[in-house]
Amino acid sequence: MKIGVCTGTDLERIRIAKEVGFDYVESHCQNLVKASLAELDAMTAIGIPILTANCFIGLPVVGPDRDDAAIKRYLEDLFARAEAVGIGCLVFGSGGARSHPDGMSPAEGLAQVESFLRDLVLPVAERCQMHVVIEPLRRQECNCINLVSEGAALAAKIGSPYLGVLADVFHMIEGVEPLDSLPQYKDLLLHVHTSNPTPDPALGPNRTYPKKADAFRQADFLLPAIAAGAETCSIEAGVIDFAADAQEALEVLREYRDL
Repeated sequence: MKIGVCTGTDLERIRIAKEVGFDYVESHCQNLVKASLAELDAMTAIGIPILTANCFIGLPVVGPDRDDAAIKRYLEDLFARAEAVGIGCLVFGSGGARSHPDGMSPAEGLAQVESFLRDLVLPVAERCQMHVVIEPLRRQECNCINLVSEGAALAAKIGSPYLGVLADVFHMIEGVEPLDSLPQYKDLLLHVHTSNPTPDPALGPNRTYPKKADAFRQADFLLPAIAAGAETCSIEAGVIDFAADAQEALEVLREYRDL
């Protein structure tokens, strides 16, 4: 399993991630689209692989404001830029974009997410041979696809080899979803996010970077994820001192790199 860290398009954090020894970094889809070509070149010039990116889309994909033509233009730009920096997997979390509005049934909202993935995203993903993973989000952030089981069911229904599911330890614990359930999603679970899921008072309600003194055992999440076939794991959490916290987090997770 390769271990990475979410850096967005922050050049200084990307440099630190390389110096610390991470295998790759995870970028930010919407910021990639906004970045200049010079900024993209500067990211890749640092010399650490940029294998994944999150925050897939800000345009609504559910509800009366969905604009398929605008979405198609955005997706073409996103995938072209992702290809340019070497990304192989894009994370579809985007809770605001996929939440169904008041007055729409959950079933109708889910059907629109399905059509977004099947009809708009996958034709581009398959042409570019790039994976997309559905990220289940806790109910406080999204009213559609809150559990890994739900994301996996949708990916299996659509049935593309370029569509899978992501598991995030924080969202799984918030959703009271057993961590040891992950092996049943073998071949669908392509990527995971980890953290110390216990909030730090200094960061409000935010999860934090893994530390050696944590009560939470990373093995309880990562070993089932590895058994399910996940090949990449990114740290996604709040942070105060990126350099120090990233280095300690990598030390905590390093034993899993060769599994």
